[in-house]
Amino acid sequence: MLSSQDGGDSRPRRGPGRTRARPEGDSIIADLQSWTDAALAELAEAQNGDGGWGYLRGGQSQTEATALALMALQAFRPDAPQISPALAFLEARRLVDNSFATSTVVAQPTWTTPLAAMALAAGGLSESARAAADWLLASTVFVLNPTPTFLYGYDTTLAGWPWTVGDYSFVEPTAAAVIFLKRQGYGSHERVRTAAAMLRSRATAEGGWNYGEPQVLGNDLSPAVVPTAMALVALADEPDDLTAAAWNWLLSRRGTITSLFSLGWAAIALNVWNAMDANWTADLIGRWDAAPPSRRGPLETALCLLGVAPREGHVFAVSS
Repeated sequence: MLSSQDGGDSRPRRGPGRTRARPEGDSIIADLQSWTDAALAELAEAQNGDGGWGYLRGGQSQTEATALALMALQAFRPDAPQISPALAFLEARRLVDNSFATSTVVAQPTWTTPLAAMALAAGGLSESARAAADWLLASTVFVLNPTPTFLYGYDTTLAGWPWTVGDYSFVEPTAAAVIFLKRQGYGSHERVRTAAAMLRSRATAEGGWNYGEPQVLGNDLSPAVVPTAMALVALADEPDDLTAAAWNWLLSRRGTITSLFSLGWAAIALNVWNAMDANWTADLIGRWDAAPPSRRGPLETALCLLGVAPREGHVFAVSS
């Protein structure tokens, strides 16, 4: 569930918010603190009895939702009683090869591995995180090799990471793996360098990233918020013209992003790049406040919280 269809310079631009008046100074600080308390309380109350969280409140616990909810709690409430059972839930999803299953009923290695491992690392379970890193570095991926670049508009021989083992590389699982592996100290590893090159090769002509490819049959595809935000986080320590173009596009989307899933990932990217301002914060709070419970499950709430989490020591901050 990493994807959502919602859809200059590299600094945020000022402009009117769509959901509430632009706050200033102490006003946004007070507003943010009040919202953070409410969102954390809602997240804590949504934890299931097995220690995990579902995509919907009361739904079956899932690895992705649990990992992100756990990271949000760790960022704001490191002593919260919900953290220990959540860590245990994730550890129980670790498979014998040190990858992580999607849920209690889907016992196969998937894209959830780097997210789960990041949460465990933040919780002090470094051995599990290192083992997951070893698995990611050795995992297989399908590539089209050799294939003339003009047929696809990008280099199909560059391997990132797939949604499921042995499949083709996509932007979001690749970005998640790169973020985690860089945080584990593997930024210079050949596998990570190839994945970073893969991300750059997949950038769209408009700036930013689509989910898998920049073109289909010679026609340019449009960028989307979540893959663009995740790729920007993965490449935050190595900015270039491609990331600058992606920022131009993402910043142009302010006030138009209605999905909390997309807005949360956009805010995380802004946060990591030190570009989260009062306008984006007001948009995020206003959208969350206005969303009915059915559209703000634990996953969305966790992403929004991580979008405004303290930047110092942020769980998604990377370094080579």
